[in-house]
Amino acid sequence: MTLRMDAHPLSEALPGEMGAALTADERRRIARRLGSALAAGALLGAGLLHRWLLPTQGEVTAVLLAAGALVAAVPVLRAGVIGFVARDPGSTVDQLVSLALLAAIATGDFETAILVPLILEIGHFLEERSILGARAAIDGLKTLRPSVAARVGPNGEEAVPVEQLKPGDHILVRPGEAFPADGQVTRGTSAVDQSTMTGESVADEVARGSEVFAGTLNLSGVLHVEVTALGEATALGRVVELLREAEQSKAPIVRLIESYAEYYLPAVLLVAAAALVLSQDLTRAIAILVVSCPCALVLASPAAMTAALAVAARLGIMIKSTGFLERLGEIDTLILDKTGTVTTGQLEVIAVNPLAGLTPDDLLAEAAVCATGSRHPVSRGIRAAAGGPAIGEAEAIEEVPGRGVVAHRAGAVTRLGSAAWLRECGLRLPAEPPHAGPVVWVARNQDVLGCLLLADRPRAGSREALQALHGLGVTRTLLMTGDRAEVAAQVAGELGVDAWLADCLPEAKLMVVERERAAGRGVMVVGDGVNDALALHGADVGVAMGAMGSDVAVKSADVALMGSDLARLPQMIRLAKETRRVVNQNVLLAIGISLLIMTIAGLGLIGPLVGAVVQNVGTFVVVVNSARLLRFEPGPSA
Repeated sequence: MTLRMDAHPLSEALPGEMGAALTADERRRIARRLGSALAAGALLGAGLLHRWLLPTQGEVTAVLLAAGALVAAVPVLRAGVIGFVARDPGSTVDQLVSLALLAAIATGDFETAILVPLILEIGHFLEERSILGARAAIDGLKTLRPSVAARVGPNGEEAVPVEQLKPGDHILVRPGEAFPADGQVTRGTSAVDQSTMTGESVADEVARGSEVFAGTLNLSGVLHVEVTALGEATALGRVVELLREAEQSKAPIVRLIESYAEYYLPAVLLVAAAALVLSQDLTRAIAILVVSCPCALVLASPAAMTAALAVAARLGIMIKSTGFLERLGEIDTLILDKTGTVTTGQLEVIAVNPLAGLTPDDLLAEAAVCATGSRHPVSRGIRAAAGGPAIGEAEAIEEVPGRGVVAHRAGAVTRLGSAAWLRECGLRLPAEPPHAGPVVWVARNQDVLGCLLLADRPRAGSREALQALHGLGVTRTLLMTGDRAEVAAQVAGELGVDAWLADCLPEAKLMVVERERAAGRGVMVVGDGVNDALALHGADVGVAMGAMGSDVAVKSADVALMGSDLARLPQMIRLAKETRRVVNQNVLLAIGISLLIMTIAGLGLIGPLVGAVVQNVGTFVVVVNSARLLRFEPGPSA
């Protein structure tokens, strides 16, 4: 039996279920294990059959059984010796079983020497089958992307393998087809099911200029898409990488078990020796060595963490390491970036103030004429408020960088821009209304028509999400932004955060994180941009909003949310707390069951063979208890 504490149990999977996911070394190791088990089983069967058919030829039977015992013992003895020489705490199981096998062989109990490793190996395979979810999820994600794409070129449409696509290619995606790559829609409108990437159940409406992602499903219309990213560079590829990192990570509780492993083996040997001295029964000592294998304790954390990672992925939460999943339960301070995190990151028109003789719709229409010719965030907000660009109404449009936009139409000149620019143009403006966000003015020739007030509004549900976090142990919330103080104050008031900081550069954000941590607080930082990378990296837990967004933010963070819904934060904390509860239950169950079985074995109530079977009870209980996490519900904030 080869079950290592320093390697996730998933690192040794069943060949039929993992296929290409197994490395060459894993395939060789599994082949050796299966080969040894089958050969030992065959020799055991041959020996027992020979004893039944020819009971007088005991020597031949003994040779067959001894050969089977050696075949079964060699892989375990090899692993035990290597681990002992290397002082590897992860080889405790192999060392215990090795001693039990040597004792059984020395006493001539060859049947036990064969059956113990065989029974434990069966239990080991069952353990692996129970927690293969993480790798299966990774393989499942890989299959979301189609293998063939419809590329559109000078010679028309052609079907090509996805591997032959490159950024800049144009592809055609029909209804019912999955997107083979990340890209930008160049023509067409459709509804896209992005639930596989974001966890959102409502389809997203896309049109020209919209981004689409590999693995998502086109539902209704034909879309022409320009490829922007392929393979591992896609959002789907980053998700697969995040899952792989998390699946291979080691939780803190596993490291704790390893730190005590060097004391565990001597303690078990002392107990077995005491049982031998007091009872003068070697069978009892062998049984203690067999049942003391801490398989259930080793799996106490990985089984729960694997289930939690699968649940998190279902909720659109990508956790890079199981260690961060455990840390999430200790968070008491939340630091939030503003733009793009708690706000939409897009300016919206929140008020239209026309001057005398003009209606709000008239003023918005005049502003939209100018906004048609600009890609500035203010112009995008005005076009959205007006219901789209006013195409074809202006003969000429000129953008003045840093000032505004000039549109020529029917002999008139319409200007859209800041108050300072319009005054430079010789116009007299009334007093500007009090507003924390951008204020833009509209003028036609020498007449000032009015102004529009824009703001980057908080995301829907952000305040409710922060309130839910307060009920989960987060006692302090802080908003940080590079924006102006009045803007920060307004957003902080709408969200109900405890404090805010404005005009923050990336270095200043990191200093705030370090100050909070120095005060003994567990700090979680949530951000989405390059300017948040330092703070994300410096926090106890860094959360990147939108794993399909900034690469720098995602790589600096420990957790990535696939969408922009802040309701996932309380879901994530709830999952972390529930996972920790299950892990603690698993540890108590594993220790309790192991002590009970060792006591029963020490009293001579069970022998080595029964002990090998009963020893797997703890493992089964731990795996079943961990599987309860798969029924986790996100709660009312979802």
